[in-house]
Amino acid sequence: MSKSRLMFGAAIVAMAPALSVFAQTADSLQLEEIVVTAQRRAENLQETPLAVSAITGEGLESQGVKSVVDLSATVPSLQITNTGGGASQIFMRGIGSTNTTEVGDPAVAYHIDGIYIARATATGALFYDIDRVEVLRGPQGTLYGRNATAGAINVITKKPTQQLEGSASVEFGNYDALTTGGMLNVPLADTLAVRAAFQTTRHDGYQKSITQGPQAGNDKDSQDDKSARIQALWTPTEKLSLNLRADWLHRGGNNGGDVAYPMETGDPRTILSRVNTSRDNTFWSAGTELNYDLDWAQLTYLVGFNSAKDNRIGENPATHAPNYFHGIDETWSHELRLGGETESLKWVIGAYYFKEDNDVDFRIFQADNRYLSFIQPEVFAKTKAVFSQATWSVTDELRLTGGVRYTEDRKGRNGGTYFTNNAGAVTSTVTLNVSDNTWDRVNWRAGVDYDLTDDSMIYANLATGYKAGGYFDGVEPNDYKPEIITSYELGVKNRLLDNRLQLNASAFYYDYQDFQVSAVGTIAGQDATVTLNADKAEIYGLEVETDFLLTEEDRIDASVSWLHARYKKFLLPRGDAFANNAANASMARCFTANYSAAAPRAADFSGCHMARTPEWSINLGYQHRFDLPDGASLTARVQSHFESSKYLEYHGFQQNKQDDFTKTDLSLTYAPSEGSWTLMAYVRNLENDDVRTASGPNATTGLATNGNGDFYAPPRTYGVRFGIDF
Repeated sequence: MSKSRLMFGAAIVAMAPALSVFAQTADSLQLEEIVVTAQRRAENLQETPLAVSAITGEGLESQGVKSVVDLSATVPSLQITNTGGGASQIFMRGIGSTNTTEVGDPAVAYHIDGIYIARATATGALFYDIDRVEVLRGPQGTLYGRNATAGAINVITKKPTQQLEGSASVEFGNYDALTTGGMLNVPLADTLAVRAAFQTTRHDGYQKSITQGPQAGNDKDSQDDKSARIQALWTPTEKLSLNLRADWLHRGGNNGGDVAYPMETGDPRTILSRVNTSRDNTFWSAGTELNYDLDWAQLTYLVGFNSAKDNRIGENPATHAPNYFHGIDETWSHELRLGGETESLKWVIGAYYFKEDNDVDFRIFQADNRYLSFIQPEVFAKTKAVFSQATWSVTDELRLTGGVRYTEDRKGRNGGTYFTNNAGAVTSTVTLNVSDNTWDRVNWRAGVDYDLTDDSMIYANLATGYKAGGYFDGVEPNDYKPEIITSYELGVKNRLLDNRLQLNASAFYYDYQDFQVSAVGTIAGQDATVTLNADKAEIYGLEVETDFLLTEEDRIDASVSWLHARYKKFLLPRGDAFANNAANASMARCFTANYSAAAPRAADFSGCHMARTPEWSINLGYQHRFDLPDGASLTARVQSHFESSKYLEYHGFQQNKQDDFTKTDLSLTYAPSEGSWTLMAYVRNLENDDVRTASGPNATTGLATNGNGDFYAPPRTYGVRFGIDF
């Protein structure tokens, strides 16, 4: 890290108490207080010694955040993209996973109302009737554990209340977009309330097919989602509460969204399509949260069940061959916590259990009129963990935190890779896919935080995290080791100028070992792509977030992230498909390989960029309220997201690099002086640039040209939204 950047980080920390001298006379103009549960207890965001971003439901609506993918433009160091099948790929501070199959695990733990969501296809649920979204950056190996190597995202829905209320909204936009939503909260008794909400959203395909004739396929990248949620909150006594929740989501529309490389039409928004693709994914879940006050402690039990059924028809954008996916995934999770506090000690202990069963059938059409079929009827994962964490107030200003978690993971499957005919019958076996492996790990956290003033806090954390190992196609031994991370972080949180200015900053360093990466191995006696472990990666960076109420009418929110993410030691002794293809010898790339030697040849990726890690990312928003003569108001908002260039995969091929870009959103909201309705007009992605969000070289051929294609962010969209509360 350069001296100037170190000085910048030190200045951010040092200036916090100094800024307080500019405090003005207190008045009613103050930033709202946000309560989070990032540490498994309710506490003020500014008193939580972690790098946490919290966005309220009202903030999500004003910024046009409709799903987890949209969070990228509001949270520092966060990269989230969708794939054609609807799966979300989440990268945080350079750490993530592109393996969204049934054997791949994410590096960011995603939760809805405390229930862990295991599969990437289920994280794309719509945001509606949301209380807040909490984004925890950095390993959360103590309190969250399973696959929280990079951090965690917690979506907290609004709970039933003892107030009769409701809302409704409708939104129209280009691409024939239509979004509807509504909520009704009904108190049935003094101890029982029910809340129900729904949302639907649809739009035509962002990719228009220009193929003519009887073999023409449909447009791609459309959406047709429907979702509903119902909750009941029962509080029979002051000490006992029981919250029951059920969710349903259907994701339809046309599958796809990837673009052939090189482009067949020269425009990523127009494609040649020969397959009528579709998506018919259904998710439903049920959960219960029980809280009981024992006087000396709070007992919490969370149980959740999630079911996912995926049925998709896809199209290879280069060969135009169809593929078919059918999957059934079911998970159970249980968490039992006991937490309490005294005058000087806050503590929590708990136990966790997770179980997943998956049945997958994926078939890819081949040129010889048969299918390469991955038939995995038995895919399973189990996790057991116990954990504890405590914070001791040494003085009124100084606190020490320590935590530990023991986790045991077991993962495996029993299936195979086959050739099948048009009737679905197996004609030959390529290889059996069998595995059953267990890993365990102890993770810990040590932290200290200190109040510089009543409104400024400095903190330091040392924490570890891990992501379980896994397996690839073939028979045992076909496993790879877990990923392990050690994080060092220093941060400061401030409320200044009589609570009108919030300024938070953090600096971090990651020691990242055994990164899981694709390489060359042997399956059924042949060289094939497997997953191995890279030795070491190094990540460090700086983040600054601010929210400023300039006047009663003006507000600024901003965040800046600077990130350095490189492989420090990454040598593949037998190379991979790209090091072993001599056609790449003259291509611009990051890795080094001796192409004069015979394949397989070693490849050295030391010093290469990690995937999806722009050096700079900046979010800036400004809004102004115009007070109209009749007492009504008009609120204008502009927000822009900037990213410097980034490689979308780690080989460093120029074909897979996205140049720097900006994305700007505009909105104008009218609210009458009387009545509880609003009317908003908006434009998203004003620039309408073609921004790639995912790209990878062709692992099948080993060429630097892109593989199955590139994915692009949505084009410019615009529309109007009417909402009413009653």
